[in-house]
Amino acid sequence: MAYKGARMFFLQSSEIEEYLMADTSDCEDALVLDEEDQVFIEQDMAEGASEVIIEPARAPDSVPSTSSTETLPSASTVPIFKWKTNTYRPYNFLASDYEFGKINILQNSISPSPIDVFEAVTNIKVLIEDVIIPESILYAQQNGSSFTTDYNEIAAFLGMNYVMGYHVLPTLRNYWSTEPDMGVPFVANVMPLLRFEEIRKHLHFCNNETQPLPSSSDFDRAFKIRKIIDHFNCSFQEALYNTISQSVDEHMVKFKGHNIMKQYMQNKPVKRGFKLWCRADSATGYLFQFDIYTGKKRTGVEVGLGESVVLELTKPLVGLGCEVYFDNYFNSPILQYNLAKLNIKACGTVRLQRKNIPKNITVDRDMKRGDIFSTSFEGISFIKWMDNKAVHLLTNFLSPIPTQVVKRRKIGCAQRLDVTCPDIVCKYNKNMGGVDLMDQKKVTYEVDRKSKIKYYLRLFFDILDIAMNNAYIIYTKLYEEQKVEGSLLSSLEYRQIIARAMIGGFSARKNALPSTSMTKKRIQNSSSRCRKTSLPTHVMIKAEKRKRCVQCAKSHKENRTNNICEICCVHLCFTADRNCFTAFHE
Repeated sequence: MAYKGARMFFLQSSEIEEYLMADTSDCEDALVLDEEDQVFIEQDMAEGASEVIIEPARAPDSVPSTSSTETLPSASTVPIFKWKTNTYRPYNFLASDYEFGKINILQNSISPSPIDVFEAVTNIKVLIEDVIIPESILYAQQNGSSFTTDYNEIAAFLGMNYVMGYHVLPTLRNYWSTEPDMGVPFVANVMPLLRFEEIRKHLHFCNNETQPLPSSSDFDRAFKIRKIIDHFNCSFQEALYNTISQSVDEHMVKFKGHNIMKQYMQNKPVKRGFKLWCRADSATGYLFQFDIYTGKKRTGVEVGLGESVVLELTKPLVGLGCEVYFDNYFNSPILQYNLAKLNIKACGTVRLQRKNIPKNITVDRDMKRGDIFSTSFEGISFIKWMDNKAVHLLTNFLSPIPTQVVKRRKIGCAQRLDVTCPDIVCKYNKNMGGVDLMDQKKVTYEVDRKSKIKYYLRLFFDILDIAMNNAYIIYTKLYEEQKVEGSLLSSLEYRQIIARAMIGGFSARKNALPSTSMTKKRIQNSSSRCRKTSLPTHVMIKAEKRKRCVQCAKSHKENRTNNICEICCVHLCFTADRNCFTAFHE
């Protein structure tokens, strides 16, 4: 019986061979591509030469705008790539006297405190006073609210979020719980839960009335978070000079709500969320620059998405001679050529579908493990190395000739064999993981509260985690350079000090929480099963201060009373419509 709607088709023997011998050199080829990515890949597969437009060299000290509405103007003609084997000649990169990796803050300070380093790296005071406070108050006024705040309260609010990153509880309300095994008095003493939620509700970073219309050429989908991105990009690059080896990669910010910028990445640990393009130090994971992917651009683009991302993020590196590593999502011969002209060294894996890739590549079936194929053009080298699978790399500064021996496990057994490997592969593996290292450090104590918050707040808290990670890296560098006495703080200890310093002695509470002695007495009474005794043993008395009813708090109700159980030392309502005293002791 034939299936309804089934179709049959036939393949020639040459087509079958082509499918069987298709390239599977990198698992990233299996990524689910969006519409824009697919368009660029199809364009790359077209034959013939083309002209690519890039921006001219900019001064290294300048910090570029990361607005997604910018294009890459100016022009340089890309030549026709004529690949030749056994004729490698290195590209003549210009030397630079740039001080790579120099710390540019607290130069006259000896043994600066952790909070001094954090404030210098992030410029958090400027951010709070110039952006968060005025924009949040304006946002509240636009919504008819009388909300107001000041620097100390916002700093304490951010410090509380840092505490919640390393002191994790199931829900946000648990931090204000009156249960002795759940509540966190250090957090609850800073401000009531309602005030915390009110600040988070009105937290804002832009004036909505100035947002360009979608039909405008200046329209930016990331408008609500753009000031935060620009602020930290500037602060991060001012705090530390560019290092010699950096990597460009993507970083996912987890978000499951509804937003047009949300991406789905099937093969990533974080499958749904916002995609950030990042440039980070290969050795430490220090983030220099980042931007959010806002989707397909409506204006005409003259280079592929991956190429435009690398050209945009490497603008501050023009003329410095830095080494930049990226994967096959970004790499292409045209990109390598353009970066070489900008005096930027580059290396990365590459997809064989890219335009201008060599045509005379040795096929996989003619290569055994450890074999190397290479060809070059004007200092740009294409290398194919056969490991378990074929690995393809493209670089504008590394020679394909030097090799070394690496250990590989023999297929089908535990025996380890010596396999010849090009130096370029080892160097790529060593320097490619800068963004992944940043992500690994950040995720340990991240501010990740699973609650319904606005999408730009999810991005904001993720950037705060990155800022904390960057500050700790600078603190570690200063500790090593100045040879400070005493042991180096761990990442957790550093985060604790920053959180406590930001909170300081601030408290928005009019009434203090129960004292430690009262809490201990409550625990003792609970352990003796006072609630199961008969009601006459519990006497209600009047207290001097009104406090929240414990029974109402279980139902998330805000009712205050001055009635207190003398035995249990808890406030309980006793009115005509609410008899919490009886309900609590049943």
